[in-house]
Amino acid sequence: MKKRGYRWRGLGLLASLLWLCSASTGSAFDFTQRSISKSAQFIVYSPDIRLRMAVTGYAETAKQGVLELLSLGDHWKFPIVIDLRRPASTDSSAPLSQVRLIQTEGGWKVQIDVMLREGEFKQVRFPQLVIRAILLELAYREHPPEIGAPYPEPPSWLVEGFAQNMLVRASGVVPNAALFRQLIETGRLPKIRDFLKENVEVMDPTSLAVHGSCAGSLLDLLAGTPGGPAGLVRILKGLRESPEDPAAQLLKYFPALGNSETDLEKWWTLGLARGSSLDRHLALTVPETDSRLTSLLRITVVTDEKKKTRAEFELSDYKKFLKYPNAKAALSARSGEMAGLLSQAHPLFRPVLMEYRRIAAELATGKSRRIGDALNNAAKYRGLILGRMDQIDDYLNWYEATQMPEQSGAFEDFMQGAKTLEKGTPPKRNDAITTYIDQLQREFE
Repeated sequence: MKKRGYRWRGLGLLASLLWLCSASTGSAFDFTQRSISKSAQFIVYSPDIRLRMAVTGYAETAKQGVLELLSLGDHWKFPIVIDLRRPASTDSSAPLSQVRLIQTEGGWKVQIDVMLREGEFKQVRFPQLVIRAILLELAYREHPPEIGAPYPEPPSWLVEGFAQNMLVRASGVVPNAALFRQLIETGRLPKIRDFLKENVEVMDPTSLAVHGSCAGSLLDLLAGTPGGPAGLVRILKGLRESPEDPAAQLLKYFPALGNSETDLEKWWTLGLARGSSLDRHLALTVPETDSRLTSLLRITVVTDEKKKTRAEFELSDYKKFLKYPNAKAALSARSGEMAGLLSQAHPLFRPVLMEYRRIAAELATGKSRRIGDALNNAAKYRGLILGRMDQIDDYLNWYEATQMPEQSGAFEDFMQGAKTLEKGTPPKRNDAITTYIDQLQREFE
């Protein structure tokens, strides 16, 4: 984390250099002065070599963060040109920045134009410009738009979500949990449909901060679902098609979130609720999460309504209990409880918890096709996590007991006992059971 934070501190340097360039006097930029990034995708024009180096480094780091979250390799096709210029006139109506997809004689490129006007560099929101350019290239590299035709842009919530995600990664600080708590407590939590359509261009700084935090929460939620990174890529690849209803699009590309807007709203609320507890250190350990999950995998159903007889089944016994009338209601309730556990579950257990939740939700709707395979896969993954954690614990215990120069004292009793056994002199026990057994032995002797 320290190394990553060191790399991202370049953003602070970048802001300072933008200010220096915007405040300095001189002629327009000499565009023969340029720097090319390590991957050769980013070409930065500026007369200031410090600014060019800071921008190329930042752009590469931003791209790496996007690719990691999307589980993609670096196979770029369009270069991204970043043009940092001073205004040619005092006209303040010219836009501070813009990101465009352009066709040239050499092929397609994405261009970021940044106008460095004195005192306005904070309004540029440079991280969002770079991320928008990266997402545009990802979206259209295989199928560029028609020449001169308008093309849909990456949704603002996705751009803001990536910017928030990278800010958290850079600083190592959890998102603003107090902000989420305030939204929930005051009832000002935005509806998912309204949030997806919000226009960041007309927001004040406070509204932008709220929107960015909510966008980061949504991106984390989507990326954490089964097949989440692939779903995010499909959103980008689908930009060239006719725009869909954004809520319906999420349900289409992220089936684990349910099949109705009500389900989507519940997950959206759950994600924000989880964000409100991130600073309370409530995450469960792996054994604690597994114990909670074990209890949720047992389903109690009424087997005889007249006698009010109940029976408990394992989720894997779904073929036995699905025939009972209230089985679907019990499964639906279990699915909701699993969703609630997700906010406190250990990060390693969240994918398997999501899968069990999906299984319970499908069974609640009467769908049982391939459920057996899904249960087997979930159980294998669960066992793998527990086995690996046991191996890690065993190794750490061995390392502390035998390799560390300073022990914590947790193994002191064990080590003293081993030394005593080596000497062949067992310790004298004086507990009641030992005294009774010694007395019997003397009598038989």
